[in-house]
Amino acid sequence: MNGVSVKGRWGVFLLILLVTMSYQLILAFSITPLGVYEGCDSVVFKQMGLAMLQGKVPYLDLFDHKGPVVYFVNAFCQWLIPGRWGLFLLFCVNIAAVTYIWWLIASLFVKSRSTIWPVVIGLFSYILVLSDGNLTEEWSLLPISYCLYVFVRHFVEGRAISSKAFFLIGVSLGVVTFLRINNMAAPCCAILVYTVYHLSRKTTVMPVKLMKSLVVIFFGWVSFIAVCCLVIWGLYGSQGIEEMIYGTFTFNFEYMSAPTAVATDRRRVYLFYGLTTLVILSLLFLKKRVTTLNVLIALCYVGSFVALGNKGWGNYFIIFAPVTVVATAYLYDAINRWQKALVFLLFFLLIPLKFFHAKTGLCEDQLFYEEADEAIREIPQGDRNSIWNSASFDGLAVLNRHGLTQANRVMLHFQLPISERLLKSEKESFERINPVWIIAAEPFQEKVSLSLDSIKVTHDYALQAVTGEGAGRRLYFYKRK
Repeated sequence: MNGVSVKGRWGVFLLILLVTMSYQLILAFSITPLGVYEGCDSVVFKQMGLAMLQGKVPYLDLFDHKGPVVYFVNAFCQWLIPGRWGLFLLFCVNIAAVTYIWWLIASLFVKSRSTIWPVVIGLFSYILVLSDGNLTEEWSLLPISYCLYVFVRHFVEGRAISSKAFFLIGVSLGVVTFLRINNMAAPCCAILVYTVYHLSRKTTVMPVKLMKSLVVIFFGWVSFIAVCCLVIWGLYGSQGIEEMIYGTFTFNFEYMSAPTAVATDRRRVYLFYGLTTLVILSLLFLKKRVTTLNVLIALCYVGSFVALGNKGWGNYFIIFAPVTVVATAYLYDAINRWQKALVFLLFFLLIPLKFFHAKTGLCEDQLFYEEADEAIREIPQGDRNSIWNSASFDGLAVLNRHGLTQANRVMLHFQLPISERLLKSEKESFERINPVWIIAAEPFQEKVSLSLDSIKVTHDYALQAVTGEGAGRRLYFYKRK
């Protein structure tokens, strides 16, 4: 790595960026300019960003339970280039930067062109659970990868970690805290290993210096959190801070204890990543025995599994990719070509299937959106700011395509039974807003969202259009009489 010139490193990054854009055009369903699908979590983040640009207060006027960083990113991208291109381009730059750091990590262990092997394994680990694109796990990859790179380089090269690097580690932790705090397991485990190692071995990193380093990390973390809070306070006042704390932290404690739905493929994903982790760790401890790096890698894997909990969706496993890069790079010189082939095949076997399904699914929602778009175009311009969405993701997707945000606060109705505060707020909002239009996923006569008064709705609203019958996903458009 040290022998690569600055020009050469830029060449590596530009090549990585080109490769990143190529596969993300096919796989990042919710933001690729080639597709029409708006995503699930991704469309929620896009709506939050759009709402901020329209002067609405995040968490108060439009609610979600992730940290504000992902909303700032989506708002910035839509402000920079409205539509899908701005978000797609920044997303690709982010993933390219992540991949470049993986190349730097691999270069600590592997020389010349062989660095591609652990990087490709890391990309396969990521691509296997890449779903929509624009997820908190993907925006977390850069700070996670940077933290691992700093600590791994320290143990490999014996180079002291600078105060600047410790500060940036703290900032990285702050970014992940305000994305999705569960994603922070691997960096925290690396800090733990670093601390215990230098305390137990009595190295040149004396306890006082070690304490100073931890204080600098904490200062970096606090600095980022403080800047975010100041921005929110400056834009939205003290109520903005209060609602942000509720959405990012308080609601999530309620969410953790609630009996919510889990991914249908959860067991398969847990089994796959459990198997690959077991194979990699077995090879590491058989070939490398018990080393500090092996302990760090194992702890990062275990910590990440614990942080996922038992309700993990497939995309949660994206955070395993940086750890897998470190593990396979460290393993490279200790295993033969057949063992390398085994590890490669473990991750590669499902990749062609992933691309096949992606290619066939890029425009599968075209008919659904065409019919819904026509219904939106029939709504007068003056009424478009008074559309109540009771159709969750499908309703959000249709609104987002037209640069609209819903009139109600809660975007995902499964959140309402979890929080009395949200349920009360939604009922009060319906009475106060008295929306002109309602988009529903089912006819009101059969089932009504918890946030609505069924008698009032069926009496005061008339069905104007039904879309999506040909696509198998219906939307019902009601207008106030």
